[in-house]
Amino acid sequence: HLPPITLPGGQKLVEVDFERHVMALLGRQGCNTGACHGALQGESDLQLSLFSYDPVLDFESLTSPDFGPLANADKPESSLLLRKPTQQIKHKGGERLIKGSWQYEVLEHWIRAGATRVPGRGKVTELVVTPKEQRFGHIGQTQPLKVEALFQDGTREDVTPFSSFESRDDYVARVSETGLVEAVRPGDASIVVGYRDLVTSFRALIPRSDGLLTMILKQFQPSSHPAAVNYIDREVFAKLSGLGIEPSALASDEEFLRRLSIDTIGRLPSPSEARSFLADTNASKREAKIDELLSHPLHAALWATKLSDITGNNTALLENPGEKRSKMWYDWLRVRLEKNVPYDEIIGGILLATSREGRPVDDWIRDARSLDQSALQSFATGYPERKTLDLYWTRRGLSLEQMAEQTASAFLGVQLHCAQCHKHPYDQWSQADYRAFANVFGQVKFGASPEAKKAIAAENQDRKKIKEKNQRPGDLKEVYLELKQPQQLKDPATKAALSPKAPGGPAFEKSATDYREALFEWMRSPENPYFARSFVNRVWAHYAGRGIVDPVDNFAAGNPPSNTRLLDALAQDFVANGYDLRRLEREILRSRVYQISSVPTQSNAADERNYSRKIPRPMMAEVVVDVLNSALGAEEEFLKDAPKGSQAVEVAASRVQDGELSYAFRIFGRPQRASACDCERPSEPALPQSLYLMTDQTVMQKIQNGRIKSLLAQDGRGERLSKKDSPDADAELSQLIDELFLGSLTRYPDDSERQKALDAVRQQTTSEAGLRDVLWALVNTREFILNH
Repeated sequence: HLPPITLPGGQKLVEVDFERHVMALLGRQGCNTGACHGALQGESDLQLSLFSYDPVLDFESLTSPDFGPLANADKPESSLLLRKPTQQIKHKGGERLIKGSWQYEVLEHWIRAGATRVPGRGKVTELVVTPKEQRFGHIGQTQPLKVEALFQDGTREDVTPFSSFESRDDYVARVSETGLVEAVRPGDASIVVGYRDLVTSFRALIPRSDGLLTMILKQFQPSSHPAAVNYIDREVFAKLSGLGIEPSALASDEEFLRRLSIDTIGRLPSPSEARSFLADTNASKREAKIDELLSHPLHAALWATKLSDITGNNTALLENPGEKRSKMWYDWLRVRLEKNVPYDEIIGGILLATSREGRPVDDWIRDARSLDQSALQSFATGYPERKTLDLYWTRRGLSLEQMAEQTASAFLGVQLHCAQCHKHPYDQWSQADYRAFANVFGQVKFGASPEAKKAIAAENQDRKKIKEKNQRPGDLKEVYLELKQPQQLKDPATKAALSPKAPGGPAFEKSATDYREALFEWMRSPENPYFARSFVNRVWAHYAGRGIVDPVDNFAAGNPPSNTRLLDALAQDFVANGYDLRRLEREILRSRVYQISSVPTQSNAADERNYSRKIPRPMMAEVVVDVLNSALGAEEEFLKDAPKGSQAVEVAASRVQDGELSYAFRIFGRPQRASACDCERPSEPALPQSLYLMTDQTVMQKIQNGRIKSLLAQDGRGERLSKKDSPDADAELSQLIDELFLGSLTRYPDDSERQKALDAVRQQTTSEAGLRDVLWALVNTREFILNH
């Protein structure tokens, strides 16, 4: 018979439920955060579940007599749950409630009604925010959000007052604690909405009024706006139109060729290649160049390096010789990329790997012995001929949990590591979800299977008899399945056994088969929410400079895509065409969105997430080395780390032996592949990178001994230019300057640049010294070191 409570918005709350209202309110007020009572050991004798995940723990904590009258139904006014947050008695967390507020009344109502709990009444099956997206008409406009929870018992309730709201970009849109969104500046921003342990999001679109006017006027004028050629353009341009953002014009041939070459093969086009392309008048020359570079051997090399990052090809964790095993891993990937093997087949070859692959023990040992001997003697081995990449499962020191984290990040784009200790703050994953997924891999072992144990022991004894250390391979081990007694993690709350389960997918019943097979079939099903979407997002991020979901390995309810329709269209096309990576890349590279200029328009200068222009971005460390060598005309041998004649993108190991190369890789951000996170490869420029280009002695030697020396040696040119009174000196120097610009920036200099370069050359004692100054200056520009 307690009076109803008037909530913000005017609705009346007649009955206060512990799970639906009290737990949600404590979360909304910040009481169960990691800095307060949600900490691992609680705070001040009160422990609550982090982010309102565990109602059993929370109810017991609040009603237990062991810690004083936290919720005292006999004397509600003495309850610490009311007195501490209102600072009636000292509270380390400060004032969290105002006496008489609706929040206070909710807690008081629950206590007066007996401080009870109906188990499971607050179990939420779906959280819905209305509207899901809103296009605002002007700055300052507001939009209230309504949050409804669908509960397991079939009831639906407006839980807006009990929800939390957070803007992911309050520069563009702000949100109040009651869910009122305000348009602040043009752009788009997501609002993360949380209720209990579930999260969803709302997207605010705030168009530029001047941009809309410009686009309307351009409908009646000739426009340089790139015309759409495929579904990618249609989805991107549709969103830009809604935001009033005018995309940049089509990139010039010079800009396009340089960008495409760096993105696809990690090198610059040679001056002769650049001249040929720029002089070509064929309307289809861009598509022809795309096809040419996608078939180039270095294209597979570049993606083998990227997939080595993604799959964790960490030299330090591999059996000796680690560098050679890293090369085997890399080569296995590269061969399949060269053949354009469907992506799902590649991942199946990783996930389902075993060492013997069904072969008899003696046959496998013979092949393994041959493989290890060839690895000791050269970089080339027969490992790529294997069906599966068993090296993925041979890394030392990785726990079952770490293998699950690596697999979820690499192939699903999902970060699970938070859920090892607590409920994920911005997604659905719990500790039970985390451990259930890890149990999928509990059957996988690395050592010696019972049927091969004796033969492996004999082989290892023979290996120890080899006297020459440099010819002695490490001990032989195998990746195999233990089906009878797999490792199994338990639910940390109930201590009950957890069935292996896909994240966000089905549980796999106990059987005598490999759980990984069931996982893989779930992953590559067309309806899977992660597998195809996460990979097309990675490919898109490589070519566009930013993922549709960003970071690319953080698919989460609280991190929504910037363009859901584009992401879905890319994934659907990828699946419909048999996971054809080459076709996916071609579609992206053909799009006008990819071929757009980096020169901003008035309306898109501030846009960084909607692909209205090409934003200049740093290159991968390996690509920096190869691009620099391309520009300087330097041939570099990585004899300690790769076969003779290799490029930096062909260096497989994460632990590089060449000191100069190791230094360049380190300062430009090549990862050690030690964590299951894309963040390990940094993308921000740093001061040591600039100093390297300006002062490194190896770079200086390449400038001195590379392209310039070669150019001056042709047809006695150097001798002619050494004569101060040569009548054709300026013409020849201009040609050489053109060559340096083409070789580094993939464009000709304009008249002003050519004249300044000529003046710089004349000021030096020799033409060679002056040309070196010009080339040094070119490689120290932002235009050179950024991919644009």
